[in-house]
Amino acid sequence: MAGPLLQGYGLAAALRSRAALRPLGLLVPPSRGVADLGPGHGEAALEENPFYGKYRHKIQELRRSNPDVFESRMEKRTEVKKQPVGYSNQGEFIRCMEEKAKGLGSKTSKGGFTKGKTLDSILNVEMVKEKSAEEIKQIWNQYFSAKDTVYAVIPAEKFNLIWKRAQKCPSFLYALPRKEGYEFFVGQWSGTELHFTSLINIQTQGESAPSQLVLYHFPDLQKEKGIVLMTAEMDSKFLVVHEAQCLANQVQLFYATDRSETYELVETFNCRSSEFKYMSVIAELEQSGLGRELRPGQVSDKSQS
Repeated sequence: MAGPLLQGYGLAAALRSRAALRPLGLLVPPSRGVADLGPGHGEAALEENPFYGKYRHKIQELRRSNPDVFESRMEKRTEVKKQPVGYSNQGEFIRCMEEKAKGLGSKTSKGGFTKGKTLDSILNVEMVKEKSAEEIKQIWNQYFSAKDTVYAVIPAEKFNLIWKRAQKCPSFLYALPRKEGYEFFVGQWSGTELHFTSLINIQTQGESAPSQLVLYHFPDLQKEKGIVLMTAEMDSKFLVVHEAQCLANQVQLFYATDRSETYELVETFNCRSSEFKYMSVIAELEQSGLGRELRPGQVSDKSQS
């Protein structure tokens, strides 16, 4: 089982300014004003969130089981101050993620994810060692093409770059295009696993927030065959395959890019949190064209390769 992604409640300090227009991790299309949610508007604002229905049960469960914590989190929302559009104070959020990363692999989650997933549990590694990289790629793609999941065969050189950068910058904020705007997800590396959960999930559940998507990278054949195999597990109550694919593609967009300006966003999020501009993430996503995959009538191929 994979562990909860983040520890502690730090979202109020994590995404300020325009994120308050649509509470809990949803950014609506650009406008000139910043919504000021005054006292008493917390619960009403939650219900206005287009994703409230998806998380209603968890929110109501928190309200019933621990009303003091629920009220405390609603009060924190009213303390959010106006800032220039696109800026956020990530300091407390980053510290929270670093603490969580230390214990990520040792805990279990409610999501049914596999802890310590191995390549041997999927593939007869000894048998495929006799085959070429191209043959292994064909086997991998054929096997997962019939399954409802995300998968890829990543060239060793590209994974080396991703891995090197992940060691330095283990977390990042991703934007998932929605009809109503963008829903933000946090990605946190734990070894060669990359765990995702939405900000609304973090805010409503705090330290108990479980992963909603896990990307498993297997470097077993990296040296010998020059490839790294990847597959995923996801919570289908919150994500469908083409949404998970969009998040997986963004990992390569931000961590394997040759553009220094693009990777600089990852470095800024991890190392200079006060300078981070989440609107720049959306700009990079739109420039790449990845957001088009979630438009009506356009469903992407599940394979990254």
